[in-house]
Amino acid sequence: MPRYLFEVSRNGQRFADAQVELDSPGDMQREALKTLHDIAADEMAENELDETLTISVYDEAGRAVYSATLTVSQSFPLLHLSVR
Repeated sequence: MPRYLFEVSRNGQRFADAQVELDSPGDMQREALKTLHDIAADEMAENELDETLTISVYDEAGRAVYSATLTVSQSFPLLHLSVR
């Protein structure tokens, strides 16, 4: 089973990495996208700033085989703020 290195960057700074064994390139792509989704839901929702997450995936030889980027731009319209 192929082993992949997943590296996650947040706003250009390395955030986390993990080695994962997966059956196919399709499984690798799904796992990479799921990872971006999970990090966005857990980490980015706690921050009011715009965030960019990038996941880069490398094969066992260290070659880049996949990359995906997720950008969240948040706004809080004044209509939703209460002024006291």
